[in-house]
Amino acid sequence: MKTPISEEKVKNLVRIKNLLIGAVIFLVVIIFFVLLNIFNENRINYGLKVAGVNIGAMSAENAKIAIGSAAKDFAQKTFSLNYKNEKWQATPEKMGIQIDVEQTISSASLFGHNKNIFVDSWQQLESLFSYNLAPAWQIDNLKMNDFFKTNLGSIYMPAQNATLVYSAEKDDFTTTSEQNGTTIDTEKIIKTMQNNIVNPQTDILLALVNDTPEVMQNETQDAYKQIKNIMQALPLLVVINEENENATSSEKEIDKIDKEKLLELIVFEPVNDPQNPKNKILGISINQEKAKDYLVSLAPLINQEPIDAKLTFKDNRVSVFALSHDGIRLEIEENIPILFKAITEGQKANLQITTTKPSITTESIDNLGITALLGKGTSNYTGSPANRTHNIKIGAARFNGILVKPGEEFSFNTILGDVGPEQGYEPELVIKQNATVPEYGGGLCQVSTTVFRAAVYAGMQITQRYPHAFPVKYYNPQGFDATIYPPSPDLKFINNTPGYILLQSKIVGSEITFEIYGTDDGRTVKVDGPQQYDIKDDGSIKAVLTQEVYSKDGNLMCKKSFYSVYKSPNLYPVRNPLE
Repeated sequence: MKTPISEEKVKNLVRIKNLLIGAVIFLVVIIFFVLLNIFNENRINYGLKVAGVNIGAMSAENAKIAIGSAAKDFAQKTFSLNYKNEKWQATPEKMGIQIDVEQTISSASLFGHNKNIFVDSWQQLESLFSYNLAPAWQIDNLKMNDFFKTNLGSIYMPAQNATLVYSAEKDDFTTTSEQNGTTIDTEKIIKTMQNNIVNPQTDILLALVNDTPEVMQNETQDAYKQIKNIMQALPLLVVINEENENATSSEKEIDKIDKEKLLELIVFEPVNDPQNPKNKILGISINQEKAKDYLVSLAPLINQEPIDAKLTFKDNRVSVFALSHDGIRLEIEENIPILFKAITEGQKANLQITTTKPSITTESIDNLGITALLGKGTSNYTGSPANRTHNIKIGAARFNGILVKPGEEFSFNTILGDVGPEQGYEPELVIKQNATVPEYGGGLCQVSTTVFRAAVYAGMQITQRYPHAFPVKYYNPQGFDATIYPPSPDLKFINNTPGYILLQSKIVGSEITFEIYGTDDGRTVKVDGPQQYDIKDDGSIKAVLTQEVYSKDGNLMCKKSFYSVYKSPNLYPVRNPLE
């Protein structure tokens, strides 16, 4: 016969069973959250949405792409702004409303990843049930107010502060009175938009809020006294400090601020009341855009590019024939507060400039290491018309004294710059569009050809060279020319020496010479050609020129062959010949 279990034992067994069940449930919950945390590690919480966009389980980078794309589409969606019986169409972009994608992704990445186990577990659980996170917003208040003012003027009537207005008739400032107004509740607009940016509620019921002025008519006296003092100090000088050749500084007058300019530069705006920080009074501020425009207009009077020292090689040493000059630049943004301070104090405005040192200063010449003639190129332009001769002389002077850093690529067209009457060039024949036509700068290929020859003999690494379309007598022997026409074709080479190289030009009679000076690294240059072949009766011809450069120890540094294919001159008739 079995002994009956006591009631107390039954209760104990039930208690143990419940504890075991509770422990199992607790363990399951712990395991669930541990696994959930592991799954969500280094990614957005599974199931999380941002304003209706599902970014759950994404990396921050992929989530940024998804939100960025949705934000771009959202900015172009059309909303209907409704107030009573009136309706207006608008897009978030036009209203100055956009989603701050970076801040939104930052908030989404931190959601459930706050390093607090309880908070993280709860937020990850919320995400599982598609928690909809509100995006971060960027509001351009100026753009929004401008949109309301332009389009919703019948209901958007902001309060008007008491201010000062200049009267030309009285040559004095008069005070306008303050006015109460109404504005639009922008927070309600955002609240309507933020839940779903993919399929947003496109009808927005506008709400108006009362708007009160910050400045009353009796709070304009200080501004009036200040502007009167400023007006009495006019005109205000605008100056910069320039450094002279003897390293001393002197002021240079740039402009004067008269009454007309002053009225453009200043605005009357509310400022903190020094007697009561909680109150606003009328003050004088600078119009940021107008001040910026004014400074930009002064920049051409001040800005100067740095000028490198121009050098010549004589008696086995480098000497200066044109001194270097520092460049100066007017700082625009930095000078706005300087300009404002000068105006409010009725003093001259000493503008800030930045000095830029040239690449080659007069003082650094002795450190350039230019001690040897590396190569020389010549060409003859006997028989050239007067305009062509004129252009060659201007072009040769442009390249005289040019320095190229070690490892730097020389570009003929970059140094040449603009070619036109402003630079002193005359019209002369050039090869263009299957014809020979007159253009400003005709004959400059004589200069580029001569530079090319000097570079080849100096052992430079030629990176770009093109032959002419047909044989030109000025470039004999054929196959050793280099045509240029800005911006392309160009002549380019790399200074592959250990130091700076100096280009020096000279013209004697009808012969132009370019010499390249630099550091002698013991190289040997072998030039084969140009060799002409496939010569035909119609004047077409082919040629090849080979350059080999050997180092001091006899190793081949570079080898290049320059092939030229010249067509018949008959294919390029002269159009509009010069008289």
